[in-house]
Amino acid sequence: MKKIITHLNKSTFLALAFFGIMTLVGISTAHAQNDTLNPLFSTTGPNVLGEGRIQWNNSVDYYYSMQHFDNYDYTLDNAFGLSTGFRFGIGNRAELTLDVAGAYATVESTWLDGLTRNSGNTRAAAGAKLLLTEGRGWLPQVAFFTSVGWRTDKYVFNNIWVSRVQPQIGLMFRNRVGRTWAFDYSIGYSWEASSGPGIDFTSQIKYSIGFRHLIFDRLMLGMEIGNDNSANRMAGGIEARFQATPDLQLSLQEGFAFGLTEGLHASAQSHFLFGLHWTLR
Repeated sequence: MKKIITHLNKSTFLALAFFGIMTLVGISTAHAQNDTLNPLFSTTGPNVLGEGRIQWNNSVDYYYSMQHFDNYDYTLDNAFGLSTGFRFGIGNRAELTLDVAGAYATVESTWLDGLTRNSGNTRAAAGAKLLLTEGRGWLPQVAFFTSVGWRTDKYVFNNIWVSRVQPQIGLMFRNRVGRTWAFDYSIGYSWEASSGPGIDFTSQIKYSIGFRHLIFDRLMLGMEIGNDNSANRMAGGIEARFQATPDLQLSLQEGFAFGLTEGLHASAQSHFLFGLHWTLR
């Protein structure tokens, strides 16, 4: 137990140090950002908001998974998530973020004697993002991000709520192809992230990969997969982002997968997300 606490304290210190350094660097940076980008590009991916700008982001998502195994065993997962948060432009190459999120999930399984159990989590976090490179040619645009959050989980197998500090760091990348295409990908690590009792290493690594195409000035379509959702599971599909007004963007993601596992047993997965992004100033 002492080793675990020591490891967590070191992780927390590292994340706090990164957060402080990136904030100071962002405040002191005065490089100009390319404001001629379409807002559907300039407010997504590694890009940061311009100095003094504020964006309010909200989303709701739903995840469903069904798996059948030998001997008529099965597992059904349902998860609902909500999030809200703000982005604050600091200088022209950095931004600060404040986010609050929560999720509620149910699991029905023969491994649980056919009963339905519930779980949930809440998280509040403060973070920062720093644009490292603008990208040119085959070199990607790169941004570093970090956050420190307070997370509380209730697991499927017991009624105990567990709270802990949750630091996170990562990198975001974007390669532009012409004026209307973008290839986006990210990788991050979240200490103490878990989707069950104990530490689940696969859910601690956060990732996404996808591409986007600007159909016209107010509509961007794309495809993306990742595991940063209410269930901390890999999910993805098509997405659309629409510039409804000069200050309001709407986003929609929908994905579905169906397959056969070893032994020809059925497996299905679905994920849906709706987002609202409002530039306040």
